Amino acid sequence: MRPLFLVLFLAIGWSSVAQSTALLDLKAPEIQAIQKRGQLLVAMTKDDQPPFYYKDAQGRLAGLDVALATALAAKLQVTPVFLRDFPSFNDVVGAVAQGKADVAVSKLSRTMVRAQTVRFSSPYITFRQGLLINRLQLAKLSSDEGLKDFIRNFKGKIGVIRNSSYSNYTKTNFPGAEVVEFPTWDEVVGAVREGRVLAAYRDELECRLIMEKDPLASLTLKLVLFKDLTDPIAIATRWSSAQLASFIEVFLDELHWNLTVDQILSGTYKDPSGA
Repeated sequence: MRPLFLVLFLAIGWSSVAQSTALLDLKAPEIQAIQKRGQLLVAMTKDDQPPFYYKDAQGRLAGLDVALATALAAKLQVTPVFLRDFPSFNDVVGAVAQGKADVAVSKLSRTMVRAQTVRFSSPYITFRQGLLINRLQLAKLSSDEGLKDFIRNFKGKIGVIRNSSYSNYTKTNFPGAEVVEFPTWDEVVGAVREGRVLAAYRDELECRLIMEKDPLASLTLKLVLFKDLTDPIAIATRWSSAQLASFIEVFLDELHWNLTVDQILSGTYKDPSGA
């Protein structure tokens, strides 16, 4: 006859196994579909957005968002597949909304307009918004003492990337400005330097990168950063994928990434894969 404590131990053990098996059987349909496929489909724009995603010297896809999506796929025990057929950030949102991708990890701004179409995670980084202003034109329009009022009541042309969040940000934050869209950020900055637009509008990181890459940039461009205007960057999922969205929230909570612009610029952030 078995001792009572051994019988109880075996009963508890089998109960735990049964509960674990039951949980596996109860996985949400979207999680099961991804794991059955063996792939997490990740949408990104076709144009590189370093340091978030870009082709390295060997032609391999690298960057912050690549590492983040790879770590997420590993938690799901699948392989990430990066889909890069989308010409704009809004097209990336549309791809997720239409079910062409499971997630978008594409330096994607979380906005009210986009939140009507897809679900967003908590931000994994929040930028300040910034303007790069043509110094020569600015000197004709405002003094340093009057700069704050000039910015608040901005009149003139603001350059942004076509079909990006900054088109809507301009309309909301600078209703007196004229939005001028360009295919790429390089073209936006070029238009500011040449005086075809008064300012370029984007996040703090991109604006600071322009100033740091070119030691002479401060002679022609003035950088203005806003404390009260932010650009939260988040992961998007299909509006109906509630459980996948919940899984991503837990993933981000456990990651404790807390990225900052200074960490990105200095390369001192933690690799989300743990490498």
